[in-house]
Amino acid sequence: ACTANGSGRVSFDEAFSNLSVSSAPSAPPINGGLMPPRRSYSLYKPKDMPVAHQRALEYAECVVCFDNMWKEQAGVFCDARGRRTCPHFLHHRCALEVRNSNMGGKHCPVCRAEFVDVTEVPGIDDDPHEWFKIVDLNGDGRLSQREVVEVLKAQLPIDYRRLEAELPELWKTWDVNKDNIITHKELLEPNKGLLAYVKANFPRVDEDAIPDIRTDKHGWFNYFDYDKSGTLEQGEVVRALIKTFRLSEDHTRINSMREIVNAVWGVFDFDNSGSIEIDEFAQAGDGLADSIIASMGG
Repeated sequence: ACTANGSGRVSFDEAFSNLSVSSAPSAPPINGGLMPPRRSYSLYKPKDMPVAHQRALEYAECVVCFDNMWKEQAGVFCDARGRRTCPHFLHHRCALEVRNSNMGGKHCPVCRAEFVDVTEVPGIDDDPHEWFKIVDLNGDGRLSQREVVEVLKAQLPIDYRRLEAELPELWKTWDVNKDNIITHKELLEPNKGLLAYVKANFPRVDEDAIPDIRTDKHGWFNYFDYDKSGTLEQGEVVRALIKTFRLSEDHTRINSMREIVNAVWGVFDFDNSGSIEIDEFAQAGDGLADSIIASMGG
């Protein structure tokens, strides 16, 4: 039978394009003993993924506590055989919280892929071989550009935006055989590998300070309105408040903040759209901002 790409071989994306995330296999199929097709990250980005999770992934944050990923040990979800079930990184403690919580069952909070347990990702310099093994989503001894970008965003305080923009060109230097993937040595070779180059040339850029929600409500709203739509969804407001009040280290306080926002949200989201406009948020005395602040005890 002919395939969409005319090569006679069905690609991984083509083979599973009609499957939901939960029905996608935990390991790619073997094609007649050949190297398995590389697993696609697009399979694990649901179209209905909450905006707050989109922002967290975009800004290299943990999707549970919304703090920078690089600040803590990373963790990944795995099946009963220890194989990763999806490409997402969370803080290890937050991944354990997801595993131990009854909320949503044992599913990745981003892509809903089922998992059995959580594996800690070692530091790159602590155990390079084990690190590479865990990061290698397909288990084929090679890493794609996307695999490299995602793990470096998760573990290093780097300018990930520059890295994402410049990596396709840089990749050519280390991808010696031009197959769009690199090996353990090409990535981790001391002083010469891609990792050493990234550490030396992509220092992290400091973020702008968050405006004070009590004294500059419009500024606060606009700071977190990344797409300048004039609206924020409920999850975006929760994420913003967690970051503003630095609640990331305490899951109990994170959950309390979610409950506070949920309790007052319906008063302001009149059309049940899930989003709120800036005037409804910032109105003095009667806006969502003041209601949330009052619910927190001022």
